[in-house]
Amino acid sequence: MMRILTLFFLLAPLYFATVNVDDDKRIKDALLKYNYGIIKMTKSGDTKLLKNMLSQEAYFKLMIWADSWKFSNLAMVAQINDLRFSPIAYNENNATIRTMENWTYAYADLVKRDYALEPTTIFYKVKYTLKKHHGQWIIVAVENLQEEAFEKPNTHKPKVEQKKEKPKESVKR
Repeated sequence: MMRILTLFFLLAPLYFATVNVDDDKRIKDALLKYNYGIIKMTKSGDTKLLKNMLSQEAYFKLMIWADSWKFSNLAMVAQINDLRFSPIAYNENNATIRTMENWTYAYADLVKRDYALEPTTIFYKVKYTLKKHHGQWIIVAVENLQEEAFEKPNTHKPKVEQKKEKPKESVKR
């Protein structure tokens, strides 16, 4: 019996370390999908990806932000220059992680097809709170801890024009 208990206490930390590594990867993947999903959403209006990744409250806050720009005939044109993760703090089925994010973004006037706000590069420190729900990590809160604009010569300008698709040929039956 002592051997079994000893073996259990020796192997248990390895199991929990593996679980945390898997959860770390899932959380970081969720945050990458969320951030790139914001860019995709502002270009296409497609919110399906983000709806499944956020709590209802966080989703509605994001939609209010996006709709306020859209109703003003403005669209965000953005790119992520750098995104770094801090270690993740776990508390039962909850996790907190801080990121350092470097974004370049502008707002395009959809009517004039020109910049309403010229490209700006901004450094953010952000705190994300996530909850594990049916094996998936859901973002429940996003808190902006620091925001700092900085001028950088030759700031890359994201393109305002939308990509034009070639017409698809009709399929003959």
